[in-house]
Amino acid sequence: MNSRRKLLVALGVGALAAPFASFAQAQREYRVAVLVWGAERAMGTRLAALRAALKQLGYIEGQNLRLSVRWHEGAVERLPDLAAELLREQPDVFVAAPVLATVAVHKLTRTVPIVMSGGSGAVAMGLAQSLAHPGGNVTGVTNQGDDLTPKQLELLKTMVPRISRVAVLSTGVSAAYEKTWHDAQQSAQALKLQLTEVRIGAPGDLARLTSVCGKNACEALLVMLDPRFVSWRTEIIERATQLRLPAVYFSAEFAREGGLISYGANATELWHRAVFYVDKILKGAKPADLPIEQPTKFELVVNLKTAKALGIKVPQVILVQANEVIE
Repeated sequence: MNSRRKLLVALGVGALAAPFASFAQAQREYRVAVLVWGAERAMGTRLAALRAALKQLGYIEGQNLRLSVRWHEGAVERLPDLAAELLREQPDVFVAAPVLATVAVHKLTRTVPIVMSGGSGAVAMGLAQSLAHPGGNVTGVTNQGDDLTPKQLELLKTMVPRISRVAVLSTGVSAAYEKTWHDAQQSAQALKLQLTEVRIGAPGDLARLTSVCGKNACEALLVMLDPRFVSWRTEIIERATQLRLPAVYFSAEFAREGGLISYGANATELWHRAVFYVDKILKGAKPADLPIEQPTKFELVVNLKTAKALGIKVPQVILVQANEVIE
């Protein structure tokens, strides 16, 4: 090839390469911060769902995405410090789960967009003016879990019609506590159930459940909506099993791991939906203009193995409603 032709080829290759080089230089790194109320060992699958959904939309860690994650690991008092630590990294958008983690971030910034993943009480906690028109820097998805207590008690009563005395496990501090406890009491009256609240602040406090429910003082158990209970689910399920208490839970993870029955929103789907909001915001949308989404379907999971161990014959009316039956 003569020198003139070599020069023309070189110029041609350079011209073709220039747009790609410019694109590579222009491709920015998006910074997404994640604060989770919970323990990584117990809730890691939810973060995995977030990562998978981000990847589906083209956000790849190490290429155009930097994901910074913090877990509160049971220490509620750490939430403000963890939120401040993440904000120092100047994220483009913050994902917080659930409401109390969102509150911790919201107290520190009114400018960084915050996407809530799950939880209840966004309006009551001052995070949004309304679900339809948030009006501030917070949007995302709720789990609507504070509305599901009547249905959970109804399922428990249908599963075990003979029960009349039900223990209610709570911490008394979750964002949804007041409404959930009120709804539980109202529903209990209609179902002719007597409720006994058992409050705990750590897995080690589960001995209180034994103390209250020993000698058949309780006939069943309602585990109230609380993000900490997801992290403590192994201990809670073990205690309910020891006490031979038919129990209803708010998350499918409990039933899949040995609990009797669960009814609630699909946590994995909520995290996938949260990524929809992250993508919208990174593309220029404002949180104030993005309505907070509520789940439109809930999943009922029944563990037949646990039912058999408790001597319970699961009614057909429950089985036909179930989204998942574990045998």
